[in-house]
Amino acid sequence: MTVSEKVAYLKGMMEGLDFQADTKEAKLIKLMADILEDIALELTECQDDIDDINEYMEAMDEDLTNVEEELFGEFDDEEDGCCCCDECEDEDCYEVDCPHCGETVCFEEAPEAESFPCPACEKDIPLN
Repeated sequence: MTVSEKVAYLKGMMEGLDFQADTKEAKLIKLMADILEDIALELTECQDDIDDINEYMEAMDEDLTNVEEELFGEFDDEEDGCCCCDECEDEDCYEVDCPHCGETVCFEEAPEAESFPCPACEKDIPLN
């Protein structure tokens, strides 16, 4: 039973009882029932708005997924046999794991320097 249905039931019971509307207590109870009815209507409107927002967010999530697939393609770890970067499309690439942050850095040719900065954490990665 929803809140609106409960309030409607309460108001129906009040009408069914032999309420003397001119007493202070009856006026107070009627006022409380009217306030409950207003609250129930507000709750119903809020729930309707939440349902609309959820539906809209689901549609946006679907659209965003379509855009991501169009821009980046579907993600596949095994696609190129290398790390997850797009630069290494052949199997003759060199991979180095950063000892500081664990990021995998790929090179098409073996680097000649003794160390180089990690693109993720910017700390030097030694090649020895």
